[in-house]
Amino acid sequence: MNIFLLRFSTLMVFLFGTMLSLPGFGQDQIVTYLNKHRHIVAEKDSAQYIRTLTPGKEPNAPYKLLEQYITGEVYRTGSAFFFHDRITLVDLVTTFQKDGKKISEEQYVDGVLAGDCRYYYKNGQLKSEMIAPGRVGKGRENLKMDVPPAKLMVFYDSLGTQLVKDGNGQVKDMNDDKDFEEGAYKNGYKDGQWKGTFLKRKYSYTERYAEGKLIEGTSVDSAGTEVSYSKVEERPVYPDGMPALYRFIGMNYRYPRQAYQQRVNGAVVLSFVVDKEGKLVDIKVVQDLGLGTGEEGVRVLRAAPRWKPGKLRGIPVRVSFTIPIHLNLQG
Repeated sequence: MNIFLLRFSTLMVFLFGTMLSLPGFGQDQIVTYLNKHRHIVAEKDSAQYIRTLTPGKEPNAPYKLLEQYITGEVYRTGSAFFFHDRITLVDLVTTFQKDGKKISEEQYVDGVLAGDCRYYYKNGQLKSEMIAPGRVGKGRENLKMDVPPAKLMVFYDSLGTQLVKDGNGQVKDMNDDKDFEEGAYKNGYKDGQWKGTFLKRKYSYTERYAEGKLIEGTSVDSAGTEVSYSKVEERPVYPDGMPALYRFIGMNYRYPRQAYQQRVNGAVVLSFVVDKEGKLVDIKVVQDLGLGTGEEGVRVLRAAPRWKPGKLRGIPVRVSFTIPIHLNLQG
């Protein structure tokens, strides 16, 4: 979206979650630094991962993706397209532990899981196999549709006992925060009653599914307060939708005088958190063009209206975003 701010100038805004990559200084490769939450940081000293994108050998071929732990070990390999400061994963993407054991093997089409995927325990043992359907439909309408649930075909517990075969069985699983979930799979999809805990066991929940679709859910906190919900996850929402945010930034961002006089062009990249009340907090400049361009971006975001907060199983949660503001003086 182009919004005229000053004579012969445009501002382009693109907002998305944490799937963002910034050009490095090299002409052939694109390098970015990521923190432990997989959010972009400006300095290597603040990073736990390094992402390198190497152009493909053929025209219109995807970049070769290599992500490493800051200590040099391979974290993730695969392919990705790069456009408007973001990556879109394609084909096989493999993730590794520091010791070289696989964490996952996933297939992507246009940035969405699509195809056979495998996941592993820390000891390298196979945990599960699933088939991800990708998006249904084609073209622009495809981008507006929710992704259908994946089909779980195989599941093993940590001792190697198979609990799900050919999409049918009973599962009890636990993550690194000791949160668990348990319930039945039927023909590859969650079915009937499921229960578990989340947010580091601060909450418990019960849910009812039919053919993988959530029918109803209830969360309970430590005081016994219940919250009902119909979606497991809800992203934060800006008032009147994202086009309204684009207009707000376009109408309120002003080129600093020096930056305008020196014809500064490029991307100012900001990160922020939408907190549990919908306020924008922890606003930081990830990439700065100097001459006050980053500070102006921070000022505009601080003045933005509150969002509708994100929720996990009906409970408000903090959600991080990264936004590039593309400044392009013409003429």
